[in-house]
Amino acid sequence: MLLMTLMTAALAVAQPVQGAGATATLVQPREIRLNLDGRNWNCNGGGECVGRGGGTTQPLMRECRRFVTRFGPVSAFSREGLALTEAEIGQCNTDSLARSPRAPAA
Repeated sequence: MLLMTLMTAALAVAQPVQGAGATATLVQPREIRLNLDGRNWNCNGGGECVGRGGGTTQPLMRECRRFVTRFGPVSAFSREGLALTEAEIGQCNTDSLARSPRAPAA
């Protein structure tokens, strides 16, 4: 019983924490550090972005649209273990860019 408890605890530590924020992958990679809707986004030169903090309560698609409006098109977007499908990513990119008259943040 003790061995099973220790193994379960070790597995829990080894797995990433769900609910730790959000992630995105930029189509046009660049470094970005910015707060958007209560979430601190850090994007590295490879286009991988991590959003830390609670953020505002909003549907996942809306958060993606707001992200794309500010940072540019994405190839992936997820939050707290929920990820948009390829079709949803396409919709997020298209809807956001059609609505946005301003250029993405540099």
